[in-house]
Amino acid sequence: MDTRSVVGALLLAGLTGCGSMGPPDVPNAEAPEPLQSVESNVIVGSVNWSSATTLTGTQRTRSQAVGYLSIPANGTRCTAWLVSADTIITNNHCIGSATEAVGAKVSFNYEDAVASADRIWYPCDTFVKTWSADDMTAVKCAAVNGSLPGAVYGWLTVATTNAATNASVYVIHQNCDYYTTSGCSPTKKYSPGKVLNGSYSTTDISYDADTLGGSSGSPVFSSTSNEVVALHHIGLGGNSSGRGTGNTGVKATRVRARLAEIGL
Repeated sequence: MDTRSVVGALLLAGLTGCGSMGPPDVPNAEAPEPLQSVESNVIVGSVNWSSATTLTGTQRTRSQAVGYLSIPANGTRCTAWLVSADTIITNNHCIGSATEAVGAKVSFNYEDAVASADRIWYPCDTFVKTWSADDMTAVKCAAVNGSLPGAVYGWLTVATTNAATNASVYVIHQNCDYYTTSGCSPTKKYSPGKVLNGSYSTTDISYDADTLGGSSGSPVFSSTSNEVVALHHIGLGGNSSGRGTGNTGVKATRVRARLAEIGL
């Protein structure tokens, strides 16, 4: 089975329906968009995440390059992260074409204690390339007030080696437990965990860090190096309450290879 078939099989095996969610705190005070989360990633066991604003040191610095990705062309949201001063990475199932990138925008300060009116939104609608077999897409962002987002929030480094089984990891993503609290705000979260299987598939590692639909596209970090070791995209065994057995992300070496194709 080729890698695209593997990803397709995982999606069929591991996903349930999307969850709808969200408060009416809308980008740039526009008319309310349908804040529908993309794909059904899962919480493993009980919820184990915290606000990214509680982080300190390098983890807090890294978290700042992760943002809420609004995708009005699809009426959905995902998570995205900076890999250069002006380029974000997310999933192909979030943005899969130039048409789907139209109107896309990212807020990197969509965090707890930041009022809706104070959130800064960067237009991120210049489609660069997508790779369906690795469920990965690159999009460029424009400057706001004369500054590119990377000049304000920095950008992330992808590890040169893949994460091993039992390695400690964490996910930075935009979400809240909307299955438990309807209408909650999907602010930036920190989810710790470990790698369940470093060789889960040809493309993926698996881990038990908690996510939900809308976390798609988020970076999975090594707790040791604070480098990106996977691009999160799939939940396994999800039920009607968003609980499941694990999550998976595309391996670092595959992400690096795709980035090299666009000169990053």
